[in-house]
Amino acid sequence: MNFLQNFTFIINFIALLLALWLGLFLVTRNPKYIISWLTALSLWSLAGSFLYTLFSISPPQLPALKLTWLQKIPFFWPTGAIEQYEIPWLLGWFVIPAITLWHHVTVLMRPGRMNSFRLLRIVAVYLIGILALQLQTYNQLLYSMDGGNPLYLNSIQSGPWYPVFGGALAIISIASLYNLVHSAIDTPAKMPHNQLVILVSASVFAGLTGPLSILGSYFHLPIPMVAMSLLEGIPVGLIGYGVARYSALMEGRTIDRDFLYDLITLGIIVVVYVLAAWGLIIFYGVSTGILIILPVLAVITHSLRNNVHYLLEEVVFREETSNLHSNLHKLARMAVDKAGLEATLPQSLDTLCYSVRATYGLILLFEGDTIKQSAAYRWKGGQISLNTKDLKADDVIHLTQGKYQAPLDEAALLIPLYGGEEQIGVILLGRPSNGIRYADEDLKRLLYPADWISDAIFYARQKTALMDKISKLTETTGVNESQANRILVEDVENALRNLYDFLYLADSSLADTHLIESDLPDKNVTHIDRGKVVNKVICEAINKLRPETSIPHDPPPREWYPYLILKDAYLDGLPNRDIMMRLYISEGTFNRTRRNAVRALARTLGEMETSLQ
Repeated sequence: MNFLQNFTFIINFIALLLALWLGLFLVTRNPKYIISWLTALSLWSLAGSFLYTLFSISPPQLPALKLTWLQKIPFFWPTGAIEQYEIPWLLGWFVIPAITLWHHVTVLMRPGRMNSFRLLRIVAVYLIGILALQLQTYNQLLYSMDGGNPLYLNSIQSGPWYPVFGGALAIISIASLYNLVHSAIDTPAKMPHNQLVILVSASVFAGLTGPLSILGSYFHLPIPMVAMSLLEGIPVGLIGYGVARYSALMEGRTIDRDFLYDLITLGIIVVVYVLAAWGLIIFYGVSTGILIILPVLAVITHSLRNNVHYLLEEVVFREETSNLHSNLHKLARMAVDKAGLEATLPQSLDTLCYSVRATYGLILLFEGDTIKQSAAYRWKGGQISLNTKDLKADDVIHLTQGKYQAPLDEAALLIPLYGGEEQIGVILLGRPSNGIRYADEDLKRLLYPADWISDAIFYARQKTALMDKISKLTETTGVNESQANRILVEDVENALRNLYDFLYLADSSLADTHLIESDLPDKNVTHIDRGKVVNKVICEAINKLRPETSIPHDPPPREWYPYLILKDAYLDGLPNRDIMMRLYISEGTFNRTRRNAVRALARTLGEMETSLQ
């Protein structure tokens, strides 16, 4: 291979893999978002263009195999292209689908609702694209080959219909650019505006392929094919940058490091497969086409691995998951007092243990320094002689055999149950029936139900304690139930979500507490003043959760999590994913810590209220 051939191969190879991967990245993370799907289809259409350029450089020897039935699979191949195994591979793919799909994306990104005019434009563009693909199957109507060098554009000669459809595609490209430019002008918000600017740049580069194609095919200028590949590949890179940096074309947000991690992983995988393919070519004389096919298959299979895993998991564990969720919802409904909790906890534990094939399971609750067995699954060990210190834990712990004395000597997993900032018990599981240690997938399946069980136990205990306190206060001082109510977690959470809506805060139940009344000015108190005081008091209570004056290091230690999550999420308004990335915690840990932090804040406000009374 000469320099131009090598350079053309490398550019098309990299662009092919990036276009395939980026399309899969978009749809696997936004499976219900139509814009992501249309963009992915557009990227895959461009990938087809890169693929067939590679095949034109190193074409498969299909005539020797007489695979003429392949003509029927890519229905837009020109008649007779399959019998000619060299340059005609360039005609195997046309970029019309990419142009029409991208136009659809740009229309959907326009501000406002879909109207009849926009819908008519989308349908008209698709009809033009379908007609062009049909005409392409008739040899020499749009393009033809003159037997020249596939490394140059003048090897493709324009047919009689080329000016008509070339002009139509140019108009479609200009319409797409018009949509994006006007959307950027009409969008004052910085993040969406930056997204659209990147997409405008991508459309400009893609639109330059039209004039370049005219110069090469219509005016027969010897323009290198790699120039066309670069103009098609640069938009792929710009779209990738827009997705990573500004969450462009995404239904929600993406995490820069998540994108980079996926890209680096892909790079390592591709290098391994390229080296393997190169070895097969050198030592076994395999066709060089394997250097194209193997990395493509690697990108597809590795990008879809997690989604296929979740799909199969949903099929295989559908019944178990459904039963577990049903029991958890039943637990949440019925566990409103001690009696309801004792009735529903065993059912939830049974389903949880069955889902991970535990040999036995126990729910042990702390009552002061003693331990009470609240639920058991296949337990035949009798009385347990442990104290609360033996079961204290910050997170899930894999237990070694013999960690505890008999009958708990084969306990394999300890899941702490937290109510607020206080550990209220544990779930202990014996070893799995088909192993000695639980897998990471088992832990993911256990943490969500464990949170539900913790919440149910915590709320049942809170309500029981509150009702006992109300009963005593009523008997001793005649205070009615409404006066004795503590500050509820739900009221605090709603106030946090509306922290800068002073009208909402003024109407909330927090505004009627002594804590707020004592901080109001003496005269001319307005509705807004009351809301501002609620905001001020909540901010002061959040600051009380701060462990020290300054954060000791990055990432922050665990004791900082409650304060930082409340501050970043509610005071500073940062997205949840950004907070997770800062703390290096999973989504499950974030949600669990946030709930605990809100409970701690409610308790702090309650104690502040009690001190005034």
